[in-house]
Amino acid sequence: MDILMKGKPFGQIVSITGMSVTIEIYQDVLRDNLEQEKVLEAGKNIKLNVGTVGDIFLIGGPSTHNVIHFGIFEEIKLVSSFEQDPNSIQMSFEPRNKALAVAKVIGYQALSEKNKLKFMRGAGHYPKFNAKCHLLSPEEKMQLFALDEGAGITIGKASGVQEEEVSIHIDKFLGKHSVILGSTGSGKSSTVASIMQNILKNHPYSHVVFFDPHDEYGNAFPNNVGGFKVNKIESKNLYIPYWLLNFDEFQSVFLGEVDPNKNSNGIRILKEVIVSLKEQEHNKVNLTVGEIKKVNINAPLYYSFIDELLPTLLKLNKKTIWSSDNEPAIDIETGEFLPSSGNTNVLRDGKNDKVHQDKNYYGELDQVIEKLQSVYSDRRYQFLFSENYDVSTAFYAFMESLLSVPSRGETTQLTIFDLSTLPSEVMPIIIGVISRICFEYKLWDPSPKRLPLYLVFEEAHNYIPKESNATTRLPKKYLGRIAKEGRKYGINQLIISQRPSDLCETIVSQCSNFFVLRVTNPNDQSFINQVLPDHLNTLSGMIPFFQNGECLVAGECVTIPTKVIITPPHPEPNSSDVEFSSVWKRKLEEYNVHDTIHRWWDVE
Repeated sequence: MDILMKGKPFGQIVSITGMSVTIEIYQDVLRDNLEQEKVLEAGKNIKLNVGTVGDIFLIGGPSTHNVIHFGIFEEIKLVSSFEQDPNSIQMSFEPRNKALAVAKVIGYQALSEKNKLKFMRGAGHYPKFNAKCHLLSPEEKMQLFALDEGAGITIGKASGVQEEEVSIHIDKFLGKHSVILGSTGSGKSSTVASIMQNILKNHPYSHVVFFDPHDEYGNAFPNNVGGFKVNKIESKNLYIPYWLLNFDEFQSVFLGEVDPNKNSNGIRILKEVIVSLKEQEHNKVNLTVGEIKKVNINAPLYYSFIDELLPTLLKLNKKTIWSSDNEPAIDIETGEFLPSSGNTNVLRDGKNDKVHQDKNYYGELDQVIEKLQSVYSDRRYQFLFSENYDVSTAFYAFMESLLSVPSRGETTQLTIFDLSTLPSEVMPIIIGVISRICFEYKLWDPSPKRLPLYLVFEEAHNYIPKESNATTRLPKKYLGRIAKEGRKYGINQLIISQRPSDLCETIVSQCSNFFVLRVTNPNDQSFINQVLPDHLNTLSGMIPFFQNGECLVAGECVTIPTKVIITPPHPEPNSSDVEFSSVWKRKLEEYNVHDTIHRWWDVE
């Protein structure tokens, strides 16, 4: 049956301005309190509301070039005008109310397919003046936005229309960068858990890396329960070998913000030593795994921090040379550099010579050595020094675990990094390093499409902020590169935050999908309005009044922007509010502070 013949129009277009149209609603619809009865295919009648903000409707003929359009209501208003009474001999004017709806044209379809609803983005051609407008039933909307079987997952139901399920196109969600924003207590964590649970249940061989700063999501993804296959790495079991760090990261972790102009010799010597040690390891690796043609300072090759790096630096920091030829002045018996002799002669091969300090090395490493030793002694950085990673080939197992790649017959879908007990100054570095390793692996993967990788960043404002500092410089750099280039290599990211205005706008602007829950802060609302498309201004104005779990979904993963009540996750994340009233009514039994203090000491 012709889709334009399924019901009476509710109004017609009386004004067109770009993609915005004004519709005059027919008087009979206005008299029925903006309700219109529609006959469904099953013969059942249903009453639909006209002008619900955010609702989609059809714009029919007269149309241009055999195209019908779809619009979305933005505003409805009642206006009054005065018309002459045709039955009166005298000049008498009666007030007349008119209902006007303002809408945006958001899509179209060709009339060649008029027996089936099919939404296409864009406008095709502009609708004509006096074009008739028709409401769509829930069943027609489902048909309009139906995805091919297996192409989507249901995330909830349309807000206010409980019969209308909302799905997202899974490849347009995972294949693009996305962002989930919402104030504390808006249901943000439950939204993340619900969507990711649905993905894992429908994709048993997924590869997801999840950064969890507050240990919220371990409860939502129990390993071997509900079909989830999860590798949860707690802070106490987290190891990122120091030799996996590139030099930029190494300098950030061990040296901090060192002015290279003030300590250029120290940094130069450190680079020389690390490259030399990696070249030695490179030669050993070649004997076991085959020839690796070249190596540089950023190559993930093992060297011993305690047995090789520090002793070499300590030795070079005392380097001396012979005055006569500038050759190293080394004691043949001990292998150590001879002490400076000043103006006193020293016997060398039967001849007098003098030993001088090598100004390019002697004392230049004082600051570097002090900082390296300080980090090594700091328990907060124990994750860098593990005996389990004392060979370069340990990198294989590290990457298999990180990427959820089958190893020894074991398969996982999701790797969760529980970072809850890590100091705040350490966490951004860890997230940055792991993200960089994931990206570089995909960069060098000869078949990147075989192993798509999805990174989930909770509390992202803490490591990709608008304003960078010493600890966030690197993660912001790496996530920015993933945002710009990751899609080409099959690595995408989900950014999650309750403080949108504190996020790096450059990274968020690369996102193609937006999930926005309740946000009440004016600065956050302003940020959201900047990153969302212009035609969502009316819908975004409703965001401060959303109920818990209500979400505006927009972007490539949905056909049109939609308000959704997200399906609650099962099980739920550990993010619910503390129930003060009920807890304070019960007697506190057998509470011991010792365990908490011990955990506190262990971190600090």
